[in-house]
Amino acid sequence: MKADEICHVETTTFHNELESEDYPFESGRYWLFTSKVCPFAHRTEIVRALTGLTEHIGLTIADPVQIVEGWNIEKRYESVDSAACPIDGMKRLPELYQLAAPDYTGRASVPVLFDTKTNTIVNNESAEIIYQFDEVAAQHLDHPTLYPENKRELIDNLIDELANELITPIYRAGFAKDQQTYLSYFKKVFSCLDKLDERLKTTEPYIAGDQLTLGDVHAYPHLARFDAVYHSLYRLNLKFISDYPHIAGYMNRLGEIPAFADTLDVDAFKEGYFLAWNQPTDGYFIPAGPVVAPRSGVAITDIE
Repeated sequence: MKADEICHVETTTFHNELESEDYPFESGRYWLFTSKVCPFAHRTEIVRALTGLTEHIGLTIADPVQIVEGWNIEKRYESVDSAACPIDGMKRLPELYQLAAPDYTGRASVPVLFDTKTNTIVNNESAEIIYQFDEVAAQHLDHPTLYPENKRELIDNLIDELANELITPIYRAGFAKDQQTYLSYFKKVFSCLDKLDERLKTTEPYIAGDQLTLGDVHAYPHLARFDAVYHSLYRLNLKFISDYPHIAGYMNRLGEIPAFADTLDVDAFKEGYFLAWNQPTDGYFIPAGPVVAPRSGVAITDIE
């Protein structure tokens, strides 16, 4: 299975902490590397934008299509947010990993939080990066936390449920090599979506109730890619997200928040998934459909 090559679902390597003794928060010192394809990397872009860290942590977004040699950070994704790599001579992400750890032989995955002062990778685990971004913003920028103490147990349980019952099964189904494996994960995915739709029926507007949290940051990137990519590429074609009224409404509400919608690029992630070397496709072309809402990724089924 090669899903972890494009969007890591396996164990990551670098787990240092921003705002620790070795990596104190300093505006302009740290740099984030992401890709518009990867939903895990998307999490970090969302929280960077939500918390006001855009003025303090730089960002380079790799070219959407990954090839065997790795993410291209020299020919980067073009946007006002995506700046040139601050380290001279870096063309592809594996080179950055080698700079930080010359003996490193693992995957050069996104996201990467990089320390430009010591040329070291601070962290490459999205769940840890977004938590650290939230802590730093709450402490230094007076931003309301996305991980409130009175909801932490609930948020942790929701994140674990999403990871184990939805996110990992999406990739296991997509890269299954036999019918039985595919069907077992296929059922898990839609069972989780059924459960989530029922949950949102009572917890609206957000997954944990009336407050936006890290739980929503975990949910949105994968749900936003479902109708446009997973439904066809991974053969998760029982239903669209648009068939779930409460999830669809939830995604549309999140799509009204700039930090979510402005970091989503449906065309870019479709290109990245369908043309990548390491996906279950021949990589020859990008499907024309379905038509999806650009700010939520939800399929539009009532077009004339």
